[in-house]
Amino acid sequence: MIGYIKGIVAQINDNHIVLDNHGIGYIIQMPLSSMVSLTEGDEVTIYTYMAFGKEDVSLCGFTSGSELEMFKMLLKVSGIGPKGALNILSGVSVDTLKMAIASGDDKLIAASKGISAKTAQKIIVELKGKMSKELLSVGTDVRKAASKDDDRVNEAINAVVATGFDRTSCVRALANIQISDQMTVDEIIDLIFANITF
Repeated sequence: MIGYIKGIVAQINDNHIVLDNHGIGYIIQMPLSSMVSLTEGDEVTIYTYMAFGKEDVSLCGFTSGSELEMFKMLLKVSGIGPKGALNILSGVSVDTLKMAIASGDDKLIAASKGISAKTAQKIIVELKGKMSKELLSVGTDVRKAASKDDDRVNEAINAVVATGFDRTSCVRALANIQISDQMTVDEIIDLIFANITF
């Protein structure tokens, strides 16, 4: 297996790059989110995953280890292949995707090219537990918001979502905020509006 390749970006195409490493040009499939940070002529380190298909073998690449790990987690979901995982990571950042899974935001995931609502729901069912545990290290408030353990937080998020915001943005708005037991739903709503990013 190839863990990473360090080389010069020789070409940037629609869904892949050609990375020159000592005169060998590696064709590496990448999500758009990784490709936008690259420029031809750059010397970069690309973290890779070798995907074995029925008819070919391809290299998938990422500019960060966290993106590679998220890609490998998506591949564990039944029905998700390398192309589908790359499409999902093309549309959202790793952090946003983790929050979407933890909060059950299937619409955000289904917005990815080639990903149906049913597949998005399957991703949430199979990965939600892992994402919630990972987000637990960020703070109790994130766990409550993402796993819906706190009825007040859930009610507040639903109220803000009803005004047109997506659930993931609401959860992220509460990511670094301590929610005391004395806070009312209205106060939590105010916190969401005060910290939500557009």
